[in-house]
Amino acid sequence: MSIKLIIFSLVFCLFSSVCCEENQAEVELTHWWNQPGELEALGVIKKAVEQRGAKFIETRIETWAKLRSTIINRISSGYAPAATHWLVDDDIFELRAIKAVQPLPSVYRGQSIKDVLLPEVYEEVSKNGELLSLPLGIHIQNSVLFNAEIYTELNLPLPTTWKQVLDQSPIIKKAGYLPIAVSNELWQFCMLFNSILLEVLGFEDYQKLYDKHKSIKPWRSELIESFRILLALKQYSDPQQKNRGWAESARMVGAKKAAMQVMGDFAKAELSSNGFIAGKDFFCSLTPGAKGSIIYAIDSFMMLNTDEAYLKEGQSILFDVVLDSDIQAAYNSKKGSMPIRKGVDLQKLDACTRQSYKLWSNPDTKVIRFSGISNRLRTSFFEAVLKKVWYEEGLSAEQITDQLIKIDESAHKHFH
Repeated sequence: MSIKLIIFSLVFCLFSSVCCEENQAEVELTHWWNQPGELEALGVIKKAVEQRGAKFIETRIETWAKLRSTIINRISSGYAPAATHWLVDDDIFELRAIKAVQPLPSVYRGQSIKDVLLPEVYEEVSKNGELLSLPLGIHIQNSVLFNAEIYTELNLPLPTTWKQVLDQSPIIKKAGYLPIAVSNELWQFCMLFNSILLEVLGFEDYQKLYDKHKSIKPWRSELIESFRILLALKQYSDPQQKNRGWAESARMVGAKKAAMQVMGDFAKAELSSNGFIAGKDFFCSLTPGAKGSIIYAIDSFMMLNTDEAYLKEGQSILFDVVLDSDIQAAYNSKKGSMPIRKGVDLQKLDACTRQSYKLWSNPDTKVIRFSGISNRLRTSFFEAVLKKVWYEEGLSAEQITDQLIKIDESAHKHFH
C-alpha cells in the first residue's frame, strides 16, 4: 500500500468516526436523583438507551427546587437541555404555551398512547390531545416503611391509626429501637404532617385544605389536633435526626435501628439497593389513618424544544425505552414507584410495587395530587411552622396553629 493511500485511509477513518460521533443519537438528561437507589433505577433506563446505540449524558442537580429553577433559567436563557426530570404539575402546560415543551407522539408501537397509559396518568400529562411529558412512575407520598423483624419480635401489629403509633412507641423505645426515623429536611416533615392531616381531616377536607382559593381558618380545631399528634411523635425522635437525610433514615429501618419511617415510597429504593427484600425484611403500606386514600406525584421526563437532530433522535429513543412494559417493571421496582402504563406483568414487580399497583387499580381508592406541587405557597407556610414545632420548645399546638393561620390569612388577602 502506498504512503498516499495509507494517509488517505487514516484521514477517511478519522473523518468517518468524527462524523459518526457527531451524528450519534444522544439522550441529554437533567435530573435530581442522587441517592444509590435512585441512580440504580435510572441505570435501567440508561442501559436500555445505550443498547439502542445512543449516548446517555446526564446532569445531576441537588434538589427538586434547584432543578426547577435551573430549568426555568435555562429556558429563559435559550439553552434548555433536551430532556429533564420533572414532577408533573401545571407548569408543564404553561411551558407548552410558550413553546418550550416538545409534544410527544400520540402513538406508541402502533397503539394509541391514551390506551397505553393509566387513565389518571394520561389526564395529568396531556392537554388538548397532546402528550406534554413522558411519565415514568407514580409515587405514593403518604407511604410508610416498617422493619418486619421489630414488629414480629415485639408481637406488634402494623399500626393503622396515629393513636396506635403513639401507643406502640413506648414499647418500641423500651426495647431499644427508634420508634420513628425522621430526617432534617423540611419537605420530609411536610410529608409526615400531611399524613397526619389526612387521617384527622379525611380525604375531602384534606383536598380543600390545599385549595389556594380557600382559607384554612375553618379547620382550626383539626389543625390543633394534628399538631398535637406531631408534638407527641417528636419525643420519640433522636438527637442525630438534625444531621440526617431521608435516605439515611430509610436505611435505619432496613438495619433494624428504627421501626418505621414515613416517607414517599421512593425511600424503598434505598432498602432494595442494600439487599433488603420487600415483603420479607420490610413492609410497605399507606400511612396510618389513610383509609385507602393516596397522595401521589408523578415522575416524568419533560422533552424541551431543540433544533439538533441527534438530540431529537435521543428524545425518540427515550420515549420508546421508558414506555416499554419490561423497562417499566424493572425501573419502578427499583425506584419504589409503580408503573404508569397498562399491561405490566405483575409477577415482575416486587411485593411493595405490586401492592401499590393493585391498590391504585381498586375503584374504591381515592387519589389526590401531592400538595407540595399543587400549592407551593401554602406548603412553604406549613414548612415554616413545622420547623418551629420540631426545633423550638414550649410552643403549644394552639399557638402553632394560630401562627399558621395568621401567615396564611395575610397571604390570602394579598393574593386574592
